Amino acid sequence: DGEAAAAQTGIDGVIVLRVYPDSPAAKAGLKGVTTSGDVEDVITAANGQSVHDVTDLARIFEQLGVGKTVTLTVARGDQSRQVDITLADVSRNQG
Repeated sequence: DGEAAAAQTGIDGVIVLRVYPDSPAAKAGLKGVTTSGDVEDVITAANGQSVHDVTDLARIFEQLGVGKTVTLTVARGDQSRQVDITLADVSRNQG
């Protein structure tokens, strides 16, 4: 999971592991880990609150709820940017 991946790499934040096609994350330009295992995007904050692990991110998402917009601070390499994403019910994308 993202938390384990972050702990193993020494990264403070949540590694984006996978981005579903046509999802809000994909439309915002987020990229998951490459097939060769390279980390692309790491979420470091949500709505201005620091995100250190998956638990932090899940708590913020739960407070907002599906259909609400969250501003994520995302690091890719030494670049950081903010993206607005509408929270979706990811359970419909699995399977």
